[in-house]
Amino acid sequence: MKESIEEILYKAANEINVSLTPKEIELFKTYLMELKRWGSKTNITAIHDNLEIVIKHFIDSLSPLKYIPQGSSLLDIGSGGGFPGIPLKIANPSLDVTLLDSTLKKVNFQKHIIRLLHFNKIKALHGRAEDKDMHGNIGSTFDVVISRAFSGLGKFLAIGEPYLKRGGVLIAMRGREAKRELTDNEEILIHLRLAVVDIVEFYLPYLSEKRSLIVFSR
Repeated sequence: MKESIEEILYKAANEINVSLTPKEIELFKTYLMELKRWGSKTNITAIHDNLEIVIKHFIDSLSPLKYIPQGSSLLDIGSGGGFPGIPLKIANPSLDVTLLDSTLKKVNFQKHIIRLLHFNKIKALHGRAEDKDMHGNIGSTFDVVISRAFSGLGKFLAIGEPYLKRGGVLIAMRGREAKRELTDNEEILIHLRLAVVDIVEFYLPYLSEKRSLIVFSR
């Protein structure tokens, strides 16, 4: 028998050691419906299959959850359809999340989801992280800066590091070549005085596609 969306969410989250409540699963279902509805008109995501959206967008976005302390302020650079910031907010409502993207229609979608899910302590900003005005407004204010394949690793580190508080962490969500990327960017790490805290390689449930997390501390 074909599994329901609820079953897939619950089982896949458990496989990455994340426990979702029934309320959180309902929020993800609403998010899924809106992604598909908006996606058909505005290309918020190129993925339209329910299983692939759940696994590639929602479950993948939850993989860094254990590295993000309760109540953290979090900046998601290049958030697109809200990934990973909105799934992380669903699973950890205590987070104070800022979503940042340079494409206005994606920011408008994020704002729609924020309203629809009745979130507080989350906002969506239109702009580029590398712009001086953006850094002047929100620089050096975040406990966690995260991005999911937003750019090359070196570029993400250079752009993201100035937004961190002292003692904060950068989390790079990468694909199968994370270790090679890390080796290629050793000089940037030294220049930015970033230390590697952890490297995690894993496979997405159901789809068996390889993903990696690299966690840096300042």
